[in-house]
Amino acid sequence: MKLITWNAAMRFRDKIEQVLPYAADILVIPECESPEKWSNSKNLQKVKQFLWVGDNPNKGIGIFTLNDRYQIKLHPSYNKDFRYVIPLIVTGEQDFILFAIWAQNTKKQYESYIGQIYLALKYYEPLLMESCIIAGDWNSNKIFDYIKRVGTHSEVVALLKSADITSTYHHYFNEEHGEESLPTHYFRKEKARPFHIDFVFSSKAILEQLNMIEIGTYENWIQFSDHLPICTEFNKF
Repeated sequence: MKLITWNAAMRFRDKIEQVLPYAADILVIPECESPEKWSNSKNLQKVKQFLWVGDNPNKGIGIFTLNDRYQIKLHPSYNKDFRYVIPLIVTGEQDFILFAIWAQNTKKQYESYIGQIYLALKYYEPLLMESCIIAGDWNSNKIFDYIKRVGTHSEVVALLKSADITSTYHHYFNEEHGEESLPTHYFRKEKARPFHIDFVFSSKAILEQLNMIEIGTYENWIQFSDHLPICTEFNKF
């Protein structure tokens, strides 16, 4: 199975062709426009399923399947209080829970970004005991632990570790959080301001099937978004 997460910086209907060569099964796309915006797009024909959550039709989060190998549906425990931490049931060659994430600033600064992820994962803690993948734009990194939130990046990593859930990037490249050599985001698209703030975490049984991770390059992707796509491939799916 191949899964791609990419903050597409809106108008994904015009950018989906950039990720199609990866032949991914599932896409998690923060800053994706609503299905209504795709009504006149021929690219909609390349999509099997398209679930979307958002308040602004130009800028929500989209979860796609691109073939018949997997089906997705919203998990019945979805809590709109954690609007952009979305649990989905994925069925196919192997079944698992997928959390699609787009962490944002909120009216309660103490609960913004990693704070909202921490609160959501605490709420969904029973689901973390199942096979799961957590993917998306976290807008977070260990280097920002000094910012006071209800939970820090390191505390979220520890929470997930207690459920045997690990970052696929850090496992694959044998790097520590806060010391990533490959960025996923360039602030204001400036090459001199790179950050690693997008992640794919997975349960141990899924992590053991990890085959490959590829992060797009600045040169190939910056014209489309300030984020780079992460393509994660697992065997035996």
